[in-house]
Amino acid sequence: MEEIIRQIASQQEINFINVKDQILTADLETVFDEENNSRYIFHYLHSMDRFFINPMDYVYEGENLFGIQENLSVIDPSREGYVSDKSIVISRDQLLNYFEYVKRKIESYFEKLTAVELLEKPKDCDYTRLELILGQFRHLMWHVGLSSGITFCSKKEWNKFTGLQKINKKFFGEEK
Repeated sequence: MEEIIRQIASQQEINFINVKDQILTADLETVFDEENNSRYIFHYLHSMDRFFINPMDYVYEGENLFGIQENLSVIDPSREGYVSDKSIVISRDQLLNYFEYVKRKIESYFEKLTAVELLEKPKDCDYTRLELILGQFRHLMWHVGLSSGITFCSKKEWNKFTGLQKINKKFFGEEK
């Protein structure tokens, strides 16, 4: 694996640690802005699944594999496919299984990806692979923060956060 790909994959691995910790801690049933927290979590997992590699040749397999309807990822009432039903709570096991599936898919992608390909646009896509990855980093952590805030408001408990351990130790004398 080329060094730049290794560094991106390493940072994504930290994102994965934070996502798993967040899913394990999340209050899935709490409703915020007319959606329960499980839908927000599914939204960001689905987004990683669809947009991290190439949204133009994406095929959703989560309904067959995990019993989660794809349209439950739509959390904006103005978007096609939106379903307003606060009683639909996606189980922690379903979310964790889907998370592991997406994680394996992205890790496999990194194993084949080259530095040259980072700056190329996948077929029929408007963005380079690097732009897709960085866009998902941004989107993912925004939604993990939202879901963590929802859980804190209901349970008064923050999920763990993993960052850059070496720099945390250097500046704060501890690894977080």
